[in-house]
Amino acid sequence: EERRYSAVLILRELARNAQTLLYAYVQHIFDLIWVGLRDLRLLIRETAAEAISGCFQIIRERDQSMRLTWQSKIYDEAVQGIRMGTVESIHGSLLVIKELLQQGGMFMHDHYQEACEIVFRFKDHREPVIRRTVVLLIPELANYSPTDFAQTYLHKFMVFLSGMLKKEKERNDAFLAIGNIANAVKSAIAPYLDGVLIYVREGLRDRKSTRL
Repeated sequence: EERRYSAVLILRELARNAQTLLYAYVQHIFDLIWVGLRDLRLLIRETAAEAISGCFQIIRERDQSMRLTWQSKIYDEAVQGIRMGTVESIHGSLLVIKELLQQGGMFMHDHYQEACEIVFRFKDHREPVIRRTVVLLIPELANYSPTDFAQTYLHKFMVFLSGMLKKEKERNDAFLAIGNIANAVKSAIAPYLDGVLIYVREGLRDRKSTRL
């Protein structure tokens, strides 16, 4: 595991700082990085996702046809990881979907609905790491296609996040997600503001009481 962690760390730094050098090896990295993305250790999975992010930056301005081929292969493997059903494979796949939403450009347009359904499916997963990743992904979905998100998925996800506001330990993550969603969908968030403000006032009141 220590060698694997060292490997993904080095790949991440090479992707960030030696892009021309690493370009020739991107295909090989995409083939093997899933070992790290499905590792038992959270730190290795997250670092492998950062390495993937760096590789996406390398191919962003390169050959269009090869970029689409690589992105398609990565996305298909992510869907396969979801089907494997282990905590590690699901989490690794969600991390990759997050990177594709951020850097995949128009590639994710045809996969947007499926990505939304995948994220929604795991919102109540038993593992906290998967639930936290879902909360991080919801604003990414909103940012990628604000109109589609507002029309089809905003209500479902806001019901979920509003439920999180009722739980003190999850409230901060929910507030952050809702704020980022609001930045993406603008006035479409208006019907949900009254419910959110109840917990904003409660949080401010609790903070004031703690200071006193």
